[in-house]
Amino acid sequence: MKKVLKVLGIIIAILIVTLIIYYAVIHFDGFLNKDNPMTRSEVIELLEKGKEYPNYYYASESSWIFGSLNETKTETYMKDNIVKIVVDGETLEWTDYNTEEHIGLFELNGKETASVSNLDNFETNEDSQRGFDYSLITREDIYNTEFKYLGKKQVNGRDTILVKVWNKDGFEMDSTKFYIDEETGLIMRRVDYTALGFIKIDCNRNVKMDIVTDEDIQRPDLEGYEIL
Repeated sequence: MKKVLKVLGIIIAILIVTLIIYYAVIHFDGFLNKDNPMTRSEVIELLEKGKEYPNYYYASESSWIFGSLNETKTETYMKDNIVKIVVDGETLEWTDYNTEEHIGLFELNGKETASVSNLDNFETNEDSQRGFDYSLITREDIYNTEFKYLGKKQVNGRDTILVKVWNKDGFEMDSTKFYIDEETGLIMRRVDYTALGFIKIDCNRNVKMDIVTDEDIQRPDLEGYEIL
């Protein structure tokens, strides 16, 4: 019996150490420069700057411990206030915010169909960078979030700031981290922790700046489509 208890104790100790190492690894952000901390309002101002950035592309990929969470590839192209969304190589939406024209493309009853409408028919999320939401930072009144500036580091050769938010009535371990490009204000990555911080969902936005061409954001040719 003593040998069994000893073996059991060793197994439990190994599991605990493994969990501690795993937790430390998934929460490690690298070595951060914390010399010039930013307030929540300063970070919001930076995010608002990113919302207006005139030319960039992103294709978000989400993953967790068991692999990718993406079933489809969604790409978003933005240039001169025109946005095109492409899913698995097929254009899904095209919006010209200069003329407020919106086009949605889909199949209906076996026919290629296009809905053409005005943006007055759509609600706009003001706390979003072309579909990438950051309201956990801006809407403290709704989400009751605590805010913490974590620091700055180089990511792919660019200065990137890290901030963290979590529900004031919950646990700090269940938090969301945002990686924000210091120069442009664009969100580069979002990491969500749940289950007391033991489950990590990592969303890399795969942002590429200043690569979108006029051809990339051309208005869809609706010839052959049934127009709604």
